[in-house]
Amino acid sequence: LNLCQNKLAPTQPSQLAPSKSMASIRSARGFQFGVGLMFGVSIGAISAAVQGHRAGEAPLEAGGERRKSGPKWLPSFVPAFESMQFKRSACEGAQKERQVAHRPQLQAAFQEPSKTPDPKNHPWIVAGSATPSTLLPEERIITFLVANAAAGKVKEVKRDWSFLPPHMHAAGMEALLQNHLLVGFPRTINAIAAVHQVGVESTADWMTEPKGDPAYWRTRGEEALGTIYGAKYERLRQRMEKLHPVLDSIMAEHAYGRVISREGALSLRMRELCVVAVLTGQDVQPQLQSHLYGARNVGASAEEIAAVVGQTKLPWGVQAQEQATNTLQEFLNDIKTLERAKLEGGEHQSDGAGGSVERRSKM
Repeated sequence: LNLCQNKLAPTQPSQLAPSKSMASIRSARGFQFGVGLMFGVSIGAISAAVQGHRAGEAPLEAGGERRKSGPKWLPSFVPAFESMQFKRSACEGAQKERQVAHRPQLQAAFQEPSKTPDPKNHPWIVAGSATPSTLLPEERIITFLVANAAAGKVKEVKRDWSFLPPHMHAAGMEALLQNHLLVGFPRTINAIAAVHQVGVESTADWMTEPKGDPAYWRTRGEEALGTIYGAKYERLRQRMEKLHPVLDSIMAEHAYGRVISREGALSLRMRELCVVAVLTGQDVQPQLQSHLYGARNVGASAEEIAAVVGQTKLPWGVQAQEQATNTLQEFLNDIKTLERAKLEGGEHQSDGAGGSVERRSKM
């Protein structure tokens, strides 16, 4: 209707046709669209006709020839169309063969990231100084792990865990569990949640707990305290009782009875080395000094202890390293005094507070 009105209406200067260039562009576009449409419809029609020609083939006649149905011109298109279909099928088949051939490489590429890196390739081990051979790379990674967890460095916790072999996951979980005794629940929870995101080997070593009542845990805790603190045990209990009776009970029953004395995945030696790694960055020199002696009492060598203290700057910084080194030097000096006293035939006992008490043997 509008077109008719436009034809009947008088032509005004403002209603003149568009420029010749625009008209030619539109005409070219229309021609291209028309050709494409005609070509697509033609191909579709030929395909449908060929399929119909095949479906319409009559049974063999008496002469052995098959009577064709459909237009007379159609059989001439069948060979060309079948050739096109054959080439297309061949290309699709070759593509599928290439996909199947490359499938093992693709699967290997996707599975590669799940492979645990060599602990020796941990960046802190590669860049660090030499350590005693008795302190295994996996054990060093656990000390990195607990220190970063205590410092709240979740990204580094994930990295450390990725270098920990699956058979050491139970030890790592035990080390993280005891962190709540030193830095509280929030950072411990965040660290354990982070390693679960990386992937944890589920074993009964860290997922179960023996049944017991407070008396049972207290007995176990007192045994662990006696082993770690040695001659300082009685003085420690008296001091804790004086500070707060409930704090003394929590220390014996929960900290050392229910957590530190858990057996299986993590030895007392490694537990104490982990405690040292955590305390070095918290400016708690009296407690750090006590656990330097505690680590030695449960089997850690002076070289192993020095190696753990020597890595303090990595998670905690240079200032923490200086403080921890000073405390370590006092500890090492006292150890040398102890060894010298033994050679001289005397008996030496450290008081765990930077000083010493010598008791000469009576002849």
